[in-house]
Amino acid sequence: MAVLTGPRTASSGEVVAIAFRGRPATRSFGSATYGLSTGNVVYPLADGSLLVLTRSVDLDRNGKAYGGKLEPDQAVATLPDTGTDSVMDAAAAWLTGLPSCRH
Repeated sequence: MAVLTGPRTASSGEVVAIAFRGRPATRSFGSATYGLSTGNVVYPLADGSLLVLTRSVDLDRNGKAYGGKLEPDQAVATLPDTGTDSVMDAAAAWLTGLPSCRH
C-alpha cells in the first residue's frame, strides 16, 4: 500500500494516513502533512469567546503518538507545472518493485 501525503492532508486525512502506519508492505510518499492530527474540545466561555483545547493525539497501531505534522517515509519534492506527478511516480515505482506486484 502506498500512502500519498502533502500539506493539504489534514485532520481526518491525517488519521487515515496514521491508520496505515506500521502496516506491513506499506510506505508513505510526498511531504509533511498539515499538522492537525489531534482531537480538540471547544469550551464556550462566559464572555462568548471559545477556548479550544487539545484533548487527544492520534496513535498508530503500534501506539506511537502523533499530534503534529506527519513526515512521509520517503520525501518527494513536487515540481510545479511539469505535467508530471513526482509523488505518484515514486509510489508507483516502489509498488511495482514489490514481489506481490510483479506480473
